Amino acid sequence: LQLGGPILAAEVDVSHSVGGALQASRPRDGMVKSGNRGREGRALMPQEHTPPRPAVLRCAPMSDPSGTPRARLASFARDSRVAGVVDVPTSKSIAQRAIAAALMARGTTQIEGLPPSEDVMHAVRAARAAGAAFPSAARADDLLETALVGRRGFGQLIGAPPKVKDEGSRPWCTLEVGESGTAARLFTAAVALARPAGSGAEIIPSGSLARRSSPALFEALQRAGVGVERSSPNQPGSWPVLITAATPPATVDLVNPTSSQEVSALLMALAAHPEQRQLRVVGPIPSRGYVDITVDVVTAFGAFVRSNRLVSDDASSAGEIFTVQGPLSGPDRSYAVEPDASSAAVALAAGALSGGAEVRVEGLGLRSHQPDVAMVQALAKFGCDTSASGSSSLVCAGEPTRGASSDCSGIPDAAPVLAAVGAFAALRGYGTTVLTGLETLPGKESSRIEVLAAGLRALGLEVLD
Repeated sequence: LQLGGPILAAEVDVSHSVGGALQASRPRDGMVKSGNRGREGRALMPQEHTPPRPAVLRCAPMSDPSGTPRARLASFARDSRVAGVVDVPTSKSIAQRAIAAALMARGTTQIEGLPPSEDVMHAVRAARAAGAAFPSAARADDLLETALVGRRGFGQLIGAPPKVKDEGSRPWCTLEVGESGTAARLFTAAVALARPAGSGAEIIPSGSLARRSSPALFEALQRAGVGVERSSPNQPGSWPVLITAATPPATVDLVNPTSSQEVSALLMALAAHPEQRQLRVVGPIPSRGYVDITVDVVTAFGAFVRSNRLVSDDASSAGEIFTVQGPLSGPDRSYAVEPDASSAAVALAAGALSGGAEVRVEGLGLRSHQPDVAMVQALAKFGCDTSASGSSSLVCAGEPTRGASSDCSGIPDAAPVLAAVGAFAALRGYGTTVLTGLETLPGKESSRIEVLAAGLRALGLEVLD
């Protein structure tokens, strides 16, 4: 690991890491190799994901029996620091939702601040394949350059709403969604429930997405009358998949979702219709805060969403019920994508770990519905000063001075950043850090909990079940 200066080289073995409970404690002898072998060190990452279960990550101060520290702390170069106003990218999570909404919306949508990420590029391609038109593109082959780079993140989309009078089924379409789980789920629901009944589509993944699944979403679509046929002998509830669209019933049931994106995908597809419908979610919604982002987006496109608790004497039948009514329509003004809270979390932590100078992220405040704005409260638990944060900026100053406990169930994307902050505190002898609520990490593009375990080992921490 090289952070602008000292190198900590390690052979990383994750064979003993697990998908659930993790505890980091004192390292074993010979675990860390220090020296100038940064280019030769390599990480051996697992290919298979283990099922998520209650997860805890514990980082404790480390020393041998004599009290001597056993690990080297990789640090920034001397006199180097992250400070001042940091310009972070806009949110690809919000951008993908806005593109999906624009596909299903009536009229023209103008979006400002599309980040030039591969996930967003695949969302644009998927929207175009599903029928959206892009008048801002001079030619078909310069679509992305025009929409994402040449116009500084400005894109103009003409939607293909669910139903046009006397329209039959639409032509077959093929959507390549790359490795984006967000795009895969959003556009799967869009072509399944927001196109004329009988319209066919294929959703094609690439890379790690082909190993991920979303069984609750596909089961909900099948119960709603959608034709679902896997186009390869992959695991159930995974991509690639063939979809035959159906008109959604009055109530769509989603049982035991494994991702908040499943809820978001169905909400957006139902919001495309002018008739009132309900989405009944049975079971807890992982990372529930991300659904609020979706509600913000569809509300900006003119839809109505109300949520109520689904109460039952049987705990397994409790959940949440959403009442949704569209249609979606392109906003009168350009839809502006706000800065990305997950990227802001990295910037704030970088300032704290490189000397504690003040770091400020403008254009994003505590009122944002992006869950990762909670990073400021998490950093405050470590002793950093975040009191200057407000409605239009996030601010952090000072180094961590103690360990902390943090529930990451609502902010799983911030867990790797908090693990780094916790490791900093542990290596400096400031106390123990415990991160809980990591159950969704094994199902990401990699098993993030195993990667975190490997990183903690490389810093000299031993990770135990």
